[in-house]
This record gives sequence, C-alpha cells and structure tokens, in this order.
Amino acid sequence: MNGARPLLVSGDADLIDDVLRLAAANGVEVHLAPDPEGARGHWPLAPLVLVGADAGGVVSAARLPRRRDVVLVSRQPTSEDWQRAVELGAEHVVCLPDAERWLIDRLADSGEGTPRDGAIVAVVGAGGGAGASTFATTLALAAATRSLRVLLVDADPVSGGLDVLLGIEDATGVRWPDLADTRGRLSAASLEQALPHVGGVAVLSTGRDGAATIQPDAMGAVLDAGNRGFDLVVVDVPRRLDAAVETVLARADETLLVSANRVRSTAAAARLLSVLQVRCSSVGLILRTDAKGVSDEAVRSALDLPIVARVPHAPGLAARADDGEPPSLRDAYGRACVAALREMASTLARVA
Repeated sequence: MNGARPLLVSGDADLIDDVLRLAAANGVEVHLAPDPEGARGHWPLAPLVLVGADAGGVVSAARLPRRRDVVLVSRQPTSEDWQRAVELGAEHVVCLPDAERWLIDRLADSGEGTPRDGAIVAVVGAGGGAGASTFATTLALAAATRSLRVLLVDADPVSGGLDVLLGIEDATGVRWPDLADTRGRLSAASLEQALPHVGGVAVLSTGRDGAATIQPDAMGAVLDAGNRGFDLVVVDVPRRLDAAVETVLARADETLLVSANRVRSTAAAARLLSVLQVRCSSVGLILRTDAKGVSDEAVRSALDLPIVARVPHAPGLAARADDGEPPSLRDAYGRACVAALREMASTLARVA
C-alpha cells in the first residue's frame, strides 16, 4: 500500500470535522493543511486531494501543479466554487452532507493506494468433467508466479470447493457463507488478508455448509474489490446461470470456455456458447485434447471460436487433488496453462 495519505486543504473547522469523521469510518488518516504552503510538499504525493470551498481561491492562486484526483468539497456549491474547480482541474465538486456516501468510498479507495484495475477472467466448462475448475486454479497459480496479485473465486456454491481441489480445505479464512450478507463496498486489502492463500493466490471458495446460493450483491462487491486490489481475478463459473453468475459474465473481460475434443463435449459447448455470446464481451476456447478425440479443425468449425490454448487430458490431476496437492506447473498440463496466460496477455493488456 502507498504510504502517502489523502490531503485536505481547508481552514473551515466544521468541514474539517466532517471529512475527518468520514475518513475515520474507514480507518484512513488524512493530512491536514490550512493553506497552499502547508499543502505544497504533500500535493504531488497524496492519493487524493480534497480542497475545501473556503480554500479554493487561495489554492488556485498558488498555481500548484496540475494533477489528478482533486475534489472540491463544499456545503452548498456556488458558481464561484465551480469556477475554482475548473481552475484547479478538480474532477468533482461534492456537497456535504449529501455526498457523504460517495466521499466515504472515495476516501476508502485512496487508503488502499492506486487501484490496480485488475482483469476479470471467467472460466466455464462445456460439460461435467470438462476440467474448468482445474484449468481455473492452474491458471491462477501460473499468474501468481509472474508476480501478479491473483484472486481465485469459486462461483458455484454447491461444488466440492476450490479449496479442496487446492488442498487447503483445512486452512483458516473466509469462505462464501461468511460473505453472504455483503452489500456495497468491500475493502480489497481486508478481503485479501481474510482469505486463505496457496501459491501466492488468494482463494474465495464455497463452504462446507451455509447458503446454497451466492447473492449477486455479494458477488458484485467481491468483483469490485478484486478489480481494485488485484491484477487478475479468475472466476470458476458453473454452467447453471443464476443472478450471481450473470454478474460475473457481465463483468468479465474474457470468458474462457473449456471443452474436450469429443463430439458430445463439442455439442454441449455449442449450446452453452449461444448463451455466453449474448452475455460476454469476449469468449475464447480452451481445448482439452485427447489423442482419441476429434481434430482441432472439427471443433473450430463447429464452434467458430478462437482456440486460446490447448491443454492435455491429464488423468493424474484427480489423484493429486485426492492427495491434497495443488495442480503442478511443471507437468504438461501446467506448462499449457502458462502458455495460455501468455496468449491472454496479448488480449488482456492488464495481465501483461
């Protein structure tokens, strides 16, 4: 986290009290400067600058360097306040107390440092046993080896749990039932600290008990936190569409459809693809290959999808999971997932 604090430039005691109260609600410390001279050293470094309407004129006259993330705070904005905001290059003019909720969220974001704007990748299998969960977990582990901050999300509340697949079912930490009532903003830093980790990946898995559904508000809050606090969010999505899954598909930068090169799996992929293409901004194919299956060309012709990566059929993966071992990145399957990540980097610049 960036060690710099948000900056408030104001001499209005009531406004100062209000802003400090809102900041304290999120555990955010604010540097207070009564005038431009006191603000000058902090101005370029602060993740957020709040300028009170009482100080707008003198700050504008001081000709401090233009920068992003400047907000003019007023009790009742006047035409002069709007003029000062333009002169300061302020992104917003907010009125208290009406904008308290907005300002609380903005202060909380600044307390987490510069947002990462992480990419969201949804992974869905064309049929039972397609290997979507294995691919999602291995992809997440591969990304973590590239020094990316990675969040892996299990979007199927009635699955066996990604924590079991990764061998961390006994690890302490938050699972979906703990977030069942989550609404609004969720701190990315707090979420990462609360989740169990494996191989550098923060894992949000289903629980052994609790709600059999994931609420869309809770899913939205997790994705928002993942977008702000992580470089990559990988979501293991079930084929069953509910409101939470719809939220994931609408937010995903890339949706990866995992299918075996078999006739029935390709037929299932075609049916699912018709559902995905009206909901997803981009869909790519992960083809699980078997020497006895149909050709790549036959699958490509049936689905008319780009093949992002080919992964081998690897029956030994189930045995590793039964032994409580996470997928390996050193075998043929793991190397194929690393290659898939490289291929995705050309499409998702934020992962590069």
